[in-house]
Amino acid sequence: MAYSSVIKTRRDGKITLKDQGASNTLEISYEEGNLTIDGIQSQKSGQSVLRDRGVVVNVRKSDDEVSSTGSFSAYFRQFSDGSEAGSLLDFINKSGSYSGNTSTGSTGTPFIEQYCIDIQYEVEGTDFGDDADHAVTMSKCICTVSFAESDAGSTFTINFTSYGGLVFSGPS
Repeated sequence: MAYSSVIKTRRDGKITLKDQGASNTLEISYEEGNLTIDGIQSQKSGQSVLRDRGVVVNVRKSDDEVSSTGSFSAYFRQFSDGSEAGSLLDFINKSGSYSGNTSTGSTGTPFIEQYCIDIQYEVEGTDFGDDADHAVTMSKCICTVSFAESDAGSTFTINFTSYGGLVFSGPS
């Protein structure tokens, strides 16, 4: 397949939250389309800057950075619901109808005590002539949530750190 010549936009993507084994999933609806992911390069080692009386003389690789970070926003519809699936806050907090979720950090390496989820971002490709859709899955994400009200639509902002790495898929 030829390298894709179609520029993808926010209208082409979707975000899905997943627990361990994707037993429970939540496709995020009513979101702004502002996902950001930082630290997606494959060789992510830190740097040790060595100086001789304030002058940089060497920059050495240090420990590998094992995490990527990111964020996205979704419009507020409700905080919690104990009986109906669909609450973003419940999925991230392992509460309400998602209280039975299993953490993605509970198996494999690294083991993470905190409740983690996987976040998948999938972008349409086949509708534009690509051999497959494009996706990145950020695994073992610890999330924090903030809330802001607005006349233009109140929002949740989800910030996450992925400790399990990123897996990219798409045309090969």
